[in-house]
Amino acid sequence: MDDRIWKNVSIVLGVVCALLIGVAGALMIVGHKAGSAAATPTPAASQVASATPSGTAGPSGSSQTTVTPPPGPTPTPGPISPATITFNGLGLDAGNDADATGRTFQFVSDGAGSVTFAITKISAGGTAKLCIKADTGAFACQVGTPGKLPSFPKGKSDPGHNTWTATLIGYGTSKPTVDVTFTWPTASPKVTMSHGRFQGSSSPGISESLNGFTATFQPRAGGSVNVQATWTVITTDASMTLLDDTTPPPVTVDQRAYKGVTYINPAFTANVDATKTYVVKLRNSSADSQRPDLTAQITFP
Repeated sequence: MDDRIWKNVSIVLGVVCALLIGVAGALMIVGHKAGSAAATPTPAASQVASATPSGTAGPSGSSQTTVTPPPGPTPTPGPISPATITFNGLGLDAGNDADATGRTFQFVSDGAGSVTFAITKISAGGTAKLCIKADTGAFACQVGTPGKLPSFPKGKSDPGHNTWTATLIGYGTSKPTVDVTFTWPTASPKVTMSHGRFQGSSSPGISESLNGFTATFQPRAGGSVNVQATWTVITTDASMTLLDDTTPPPVTVDQRAYKGVTYINPAFTANVDATKTYVVKLRNSSADSQRPDLTAQITFP
């Protein structure tokens, strides 16, 4: 092989090496950028409403979505005694609505005692279905009207702890508004509502009964009420109001506005007195045309 051939081979090899070095450098740069993106901080779980399809139809007959609220506080346990809370003017979806969700409530009993569930009011002409269960047991259901209200007054909790679940939905085409009351023995009352609605009632044709919740309770001791709430789909303005309802008319104790949020941040807390009855309200103060799925957690002394 003469010198000219060796010279050409050397040139080709040099070009190939240069190309390989360039490709390797590019890959290093891309890898570095990808690694940097992966290292970008993400919000803590307590700052995000996570929605995961459950794929399981509840007693309402609808496939529901589970929404995880920001974690609530761990209340200081007190003596075990009955706690009661009533959700007032709660709008229900019609059971035959393809997008319906059953309003779901859950709490934990501590120690043996009576546990009661009752729909105490149904709007005129309405029909509602109430289902309850303890722990992993099967749901027991009742359908009722204003003249025959659904209730389960004879529940009994075990000496340890039981997790109780209740679901409410309109029956057939009915979309009633209801009041529902829960009483259970507990050292630290905490109730979680899921699959609520957070529809802005300033939107045309939207009832306030589909906008957040109104809950009435009487503390068993002095302390703080704490409310956590999160929702899907929207970023909105919201308001939380605490009223003293001991002697009507109700008097506002505290009211806070939250601007452009996807959950209540910071959580709502306020001091309450064992001698008084309180109402806490959460409202979406913006107009919107969607159906946000609301999860809320109320802790009280």
